Amino acid sequence: MDEARGKCIRQTIDLCSNYGLDFTMSQLASQLGMSKKTLYLLFNSKEELLLATVDFMFDTVKVSETQVLSRQDLTLTEKIRRLIVVLPDSYKTLNWKRLQGVEAKYPAVYRRIRHRLESGWESTLELLRQGMAEGVLRPFSPGLLRAVVEGAIEHFLSSDALERENLEYVQALDGMMDLLMVGIVADGRDENEKTSV
Repeated sequence: MDEARGKCIRQTIDLCSNYGLDFTMSQLASQLGMSKKTLYLLFNSKEELLLATVDFMFDTVKVSETQVLSRQDLTLTEKIRRLIVVLPDSYKTLNWKRLQGVEAKYPAVYRRIRHRLESGWESTLELLRQGMAEGVLRPFSPGLLRAVVEGAIEHFLSSDALERENLEYVQALDGMMDLLMVGIVADGRDENEKTSV
């Protein structure tokens, strides 16, 4: 990616955090110190800019995933937990609540987000299978876990769930992982298991 496009995308991420999807191309051009005409030479439309921003963000997440996978100081379960909700540090302060409504305002951008969420799971699924094979994880359907995670993230981004629950996006991801990896039963067994033992 050339430097000018990269600068536009990074500034777009900041604008989205502050103004949501309602920022204007004029605002972006002004913040970049360039004319709107120059901006439109780099990106034909706001939608094209947002699509490029989605790809940039997911590509950055993939770099963070590689870093998690290469860490020798993490246990298998720590790697799995981090891999499923990996976010580069620069995205942790992003105001994700401002991105609500992307599905209605920019359907093509939402479809790109969904596509990127639903792809690139190979390393995570391999770790899940390894965890079950080693007895670190109980047997379950990795595909079901994947569907739950994808569905939850899509819901966070397309509804007012974060606002209703008064959660930041990172808190919601951590809470989701607690539910997935620890469950909701206090001692890890349900009542039916207790009575049959």
